[in-house]
Amino acid sequence: MKIFLFGGARTKEDGHSDVEPLMKLIEKVIHELKPKQIFHVPFARTTISQIERADGRFAKHINLDGIEYLDANDEGALEKADSSVVFLSWGSKTSNLLKEIKANPALEQVIRNATYIISESAGSKVLWSYLRTEKDEMVEWLEVIKNTVIEPHYREKNRQALLEQEMEETHTKYGIGVDVETAMVFDVENFPEKYTVIGNGIVEVKTNNNF
Repeated sequence: MKIFLFGGARTKEDGHSDVEPLMKLIEKVIHELKPKQIFHVPFARTTISQIERADGRFAKHINLDGIEYLDANDEGALEKADSSVVFLSWGSKTSNLLKEIKANPALEQVIRNATYIISESAGSKVLWSYLRTEKDEMVEWLEVIKNTVIEPHYREKNRQALLEQEMEETHTKYGIGVDVETAMVFDVENFPEKYTVIGNGIVEVKTNNNF
């Protein structure tokens, strides 16, 4: 499994809101992979206006160029998913993302079986050992990547100290900080020794040798 772990788009908290640079980076990754299909898991959002549908934000910013688009909200989409490319998108309702995945073993299996995962912001947290919800609670997560926590919007929201705190609270060995408009790219079997960075910011890998 290869992961493209994006730190998210700029928000109003960063001084301005602009999804275009991030989405164009994601578009570039998709075109380089040349999949026949992309399966989108948007459950970190719970209102229709927030969901990136094929006729909404996703299509507005990403030219799929004939690639089949499947939205996990749509009836029959899960049965058609081939686990080639799974896209986990951002949203403010991380606990809902957790609930939807844990309630559907078939959906969880599609994610775990993915050849490629492209994730952004809250969606990036789905792979790790623990996740901080919108209620400021640390909960156990899927742990596709072992013994690790992540903070997106890393320097933009000054989460350096928070990442270290989370590592201590959860007794995890690794902490990953990813800036906006930036991605950490790696094969699961080579983590954390080998990775590359794409985009405009930094990726910081912290190690806690006490665990």
